[in-house]
Amino acid sequence: MTNTHQSGKKFHYAWIILFAATIILATYMPAVTSLFNKWQIAVTEDLGFSRSAFSLNTTIVQAVGIFIGPIASKFLTERNFKRLWTIFAAIFGLGLIAYAFAQNAWHFYIISFVIGFAFISTTSIPMTMMINNWFVEKRGLATSIAFAGISAGGFIFSPIITYLITNFGWRHAYLVYGIVALVIAFVFGIFIIDQKPEDRGLEAYGYQHKNEINPEDKQKEEADQGNNLDVDLPIGQSWTKAFFILLLLGAVANGLANGGSLQFSPGLTEAQGPVVESITVSAYLLVGVFGKILMGWINDKFGFKVTLFTGMGALALSFVSMLLAGSMIGPVGVVVFFGGLGIATGTVLPPIVTSTIYSNKRYGEAYGYVTSSTQIGTAIGPLLVPLIYDTTGSYAGGWWINIIFAVAGAIFWYLAYQFASNKSQG
Repeated sequence: MTNTHQSGKKFHYAWIILFAATIILATYMPAVTSLFNKWQIAVTEDLGFSRSAFSLNTTIVQAVGIFIGPIASKFLTERNFKRLWTIFAAIFGLGLIAYAFAQNAWHFYIISFVIGFAFISTTSIPMTMMINNWFVEKRGLATSIAFAGISAGGFIFSPIITYLITNFGWRHAYLVYGIVALVIAFVFGIFIIDQKPEDRGLEAYGYQHKNEINPEDKQKEEADQGNNLDVDLPIGQSWTKAFFILLLLGAVANGLANGGSLQFSPGLTEAQGPVVESITVSAYLLVGVFGKILMGWINDKFGFKVTLFTGMGALALSFVSMLLAGSMIGPVGVVVFFGGLGIATGTVLPPIVTSTIYSNKRYGEAYGYVTSSTQIGTAIGPLLVPLIYDTTGSYAGGWWINIIFAVAGAIFWYLAYQFASNKSQG
């Protein structure tokens, strides 16, 4: 058996690619998301600016991503992927090191602007491009494992960063983290990652197996599981198509709902106090690691439509659970529904939706626009819930509007798939 069949008996290099993608996401993503505010108190107390001024750094990084995502995806698709990724990953590591030498808020803002370019060009867009190229079989599972690395990375690095800040200072913590990112950039970029299996003289995992399926079984598999549509339409032409607009609207709605979920913590604290809040948040973050993997398994086993409606349904039920946050049913529901599948809709589901509709050739650029649309939602979503609370004195209105966002996201993406399916058949 050659290295082209690789459905299980002979080890395939695709699993090395998946390992690399998981480590990269586990290291780079938390640095400017879940872990970024661990530096907040130490930095602001030392340099003398406000915590809200420090938090503006994450907004800058996200804002850059909204505008740069489509451009980065186009360059990564059309130019030397390996070289570009290594350069951007090195810039990311150098940016973290530069934080260690910042003397005021404006130094942080300038560095965050640069990191924003590197972040969007180093993490979810290039990693999902690689996974889609390297996996024909088990693509959904591979995607979910890679994104589960984000939660695992936050869990692993969190106590390390706390220890470094407490014992050596915030500057040393940035310095160490930046060096780790630099090492990964050069080792993985030079020696391990490649955009396509053809770059190593290989075929994708499961490629031969897919071609060996007889036409009748292949047709049944596509009907039962809703296999990829492989729309090979340039993005410039996609703007005039209903399915592409619906794809982006679904991403915005999904981003709004996932942004709203960031208010679960204050909502639970008000309803039941900090102890229940801490237990609930820790529980759904832990369950969420396995929830992301579960979503990938569901996609590979049952297809896109089941994945879409179970994922977005779980997200909607998470907000229903928050309506019951004052009882014990509420926190349990949040752990079950949000941790179980809802949390995966923010990271795992968008690349699944995009790769289900677009061909590998067009995926990278399309996913750049999906990422930007998602970030528009995640930038606005966290502001809506507290705004509604400040206006009404209750979180209930915020949870209801996010139920609507979750349902709307499912509908938009389902319609995008249906319209794209009609086009691919035409």
